[in-house]
Amino acid sequence: MIMRYKPFPVILSSPSGGGKTTIKKEIISKSDLFDFSITCTTRPKRKEEIDGKDYYFVSDKDFERMIKNDELIEWAYVHNHRYGTPKSSVMKIVDNGKFPIMTIDVVGAMNVKKIMPNSVLIFVIPPDFNMLVERLKNRGDLISDINIRMNTALKEMDFAEKFDYLVLNEKLEDTVNSVINIVLSETQRVFRNQNILKDFKFQIKKTIESGGVK
Repeated sequence: MIMRYKPFPVILSSPSGGGKTTIKKEIISKSDLFDFSITCTTRPKRKEEIDGKDYYFVSDKDFERMIKNDELIEWAYVHNHRYGTPKSSVMKIVDNGKFPIMTIDVVGAMNVKKIMPNSVLIFVIPPDFNMLVERLKNRGDLISDINIRMNTALKEMDFAEKFDYLVLNEKLEDTVNSVINIVLSETQRVFRNQNILKDFKFQIKKTIESGGVK
């Protein structure tokens, strides 16, 4: 596939347990057009997570240094820990001709959109509330932590209308295909293809000025 447009960031946000991390992994596994923009965080690493693959796990001191050095596109407090997106992670993927997928919270998504307005924001939720709670329980979250996440989820839902797309995550395969199709459709947007239009118009004008088609 010849990409005549510049790749743009794809941001997946959801309430905790909405499935954005799993969706991201499946998209990268299914399509070589995408790559994961790794987020850094001060929260403890979970048992199944790999440093440098799932997240960059850093100390509060290192995170503070990154903020001062303007190394982050965005950062925010989420569930009492800090999360941030390194600029270098995003730009490296774009320079390689791929779409960076960013799984970040809603505040971070809004900040990225301000800095990189060509970004596409996709909000993901399960088809019903009970499924969200069940997913949090199944991954081993404490009830006290789930209730904290419920309060956060309520605030996150207020941001959903500011996103470009809403995807219901019921069946993983369908959700993955929906996100990929959204991105591919976005590549056809006129504002992303101004160079193509400009070149086509130039060729027409040049042909007319040279006496027309021979």
